[in-house]
Amino acid sequence: MSTPQSTLFAGTPLPSPRFPTARARRATVLGLVVAAALLTVAPRADAQVPWGFDEKKPAIRMQQSAKSGERTYTVQQGDTLWSIAQGLYNEAWYWPSLWSYNPQITNPHLIYPGDVVFLSRRASPIGKQRAITFATSRFKRKKITPITLARRVGYISARDYRESGRVAGSREERNMLGSLDEIYTRLNLKRCSAQKRTSIREAAKGDRNGNKTKAPELIGPCVKGGDRFVVYRMERPVVHPTTGKTVGYKINFVGEAEVINTKRKVVSMLLNKSYSEISRGDLLTNIFEPLSLVTPRKNKVQLVGTLIDFHHETTAAGQHHYVYIDKGAQDGVKRGNRFEIVWRGDGLRGTAVKRIEEWPDEQIGIAMVVEAYDRHCLAYLTHSIRELERGMAAVMPKDF
Repeated sequence: MSTPQSTLFAGTPLPSPRFPTARARRATVLGLVVAAALLTVAPRADAQVPWGFDEKKPAIRMQQSAKSGERTYTVQQGDTLWSIAQGLYNEAWYWPSLWSYNPQITNPHLIYPGDVVFLSRRASPIGKQRAITFATSRFKRKKITPITLARRVGYISARDYRESGRVAGSREERNMLGSLDEIYTRLNLKRCSAQKRTSIREAAKGDRNGNKTKAPELIGPCVKGGDRFVVYRMERPVVHPTTGKTVGYKINFVGEAEVINTKRKVVSMLLNKSYSEISRGDLLTNIFEPLSLVTPRKNKVQLVGTLIDFHHETTAAGQHHYVYIDKGAQDGVKRGNRFEIVWRGDGLRGTAVKRIEEWPDEQIGIAMVVEAYDRHCLAYLTHSIRELERGMAAVMPKDF
């Protein structure tokens, strides 16, 4: 009975497995070596093609942008940045780079069908520009005055924290509350309905015995129907690195509420929005806009402060990060003022030099004030040429 022969590649027959000969063994070894080389040089027809999709199977496909010619992908139902990176680049952990190409995606966990995702770094809308600008000195270059769309990050000053109200209960019989639930709150502000309706003139005249009415009861903010509040939860305090004092608190927004009843000291509110479950003990403060357009403002005073802390939990900060500086409204700081973050030392050895006070100051970053509090401010880093650390000097030069 003859044994059928198979072929490893054209022209190299395999011997019968029952009666191998020395010549057959040598031919087999030579055939395996040549086959391995061919497989290494020339892949099979069904091997992986560029961008990691198989023509025979459904896969993620890219398109060309009609306006700029850039490579794009339209999100489908069930897509995530993880799956898109896996399908296009054959590497799921490439998703942070993919996210960096798409600043319009504010939350990488929330993308929706129909969204357009750019698959490479965006081209400049201004056009082609020189990558390097030559100048006799970097200090003679034109000052950049950017207009920034800044957001109020989760932060509250120490005074606002002390004056915050608190969720005391709810109309609903449950612990976790959400949108359209009614809550009962205790606020530190007075109720407008409880204030005396006495004019300033009548207060000055006094009563029948000539005693003047206490005017402070007629002045100041109060709570009335329709007022809106932010519901938040405290995360951790922001502490000055030198003095050790608490200047504010990082917070987590959990919802928004509107006043509907102020007849009693316990004020009723309706939860208009909830970003997370809301519980008894959560705090309330005045409403504020989450996004705002900040325009640079010329500094009228000169100040020297300290970089207190970073909003993000990181050991160093850079461009587009939010930072806290220990100079505020009482020092003359206003929204739009800019600080120069300065550094002094040796570029190789850092600050480990002798007589550090004799070394010149170098500008390594610019921070624009987003919100000025009493004794400190929240700023946005518009520029940086190296990493910034807590405790660095922040200088607000006059007329900058």
